Amino acid sequence: MAEKSSFFNSVDGDRQYDMEVFATYFKQFLTSGLYHQNHQPSLGITHVSGLQTKLETGSAYLEGFMYENTEEMVFIHDAADATNPRIDRIVLKLDRDINAREIKAGIKKGVPATTPLPPILQRDDIVYEMSLAQIKINAGETTIHSITDERFNEEVCGLVSSLITVPTDELQRQWNEWFSGVQNEIGARILIGDNEPQNAITGDIWIKSI
Repeated sequence: MAEKSSFFNSVDGDRQYDMEVFATYFKQFLTSGLYHQNHQPSLGITHVSGLQTKLETGSAYLEGFMYENTEEMVFIHDAADATNPRIDRIVLKLDRDINAREIKAGIKKGVPATTPLPPILQRDDIVYEMSLAQIKINAGETTIHSITDERFNEEVCGLVSSLITVPTDELQRQWNEWFSGVQNEIGARILIGDNEPQNAITGDIWIKSI
């Protein structure tokens, strides 16, 4: 089908829309990321004690789907490897599988290594993950070594932003063309400014800036 349109009332079941249709619609307006106030995102990750981390409250938007956490959540990381350090991630996981259909926060466990790397985020037609923070646990330790905030990293998380833009360059070009044409048609100069121009002559038009 070359043409598509939505959303219309269903009559005898002839207009039915699934979650992907709505998600695709909303994805036209917003990027995936965390909602924020004055560019300060919520859903921060902090250390509680030992191998425990805490997720703060807040909201996010993943590929057209909404997530909200209304209460602080505590995660318990697996015990440290005896030989090598590892890096876990705290992620938001959008799961479109028919048996899931949800967004959940949780630990994505890393692999111990001499030089550990954070686990790779899964992003495909079924699962989409965003990372809130990296959690480093050194070998043999019973407490978390460090937390790296990833909320501002647009490659793995980022903030929600609008995809709707105003073509200011084109508007300015059209304004200049109109402005020049008006002056040519009426045979008078149009002067714009906060104060009355000192070099005005008879026939000039002054537009006061506001």
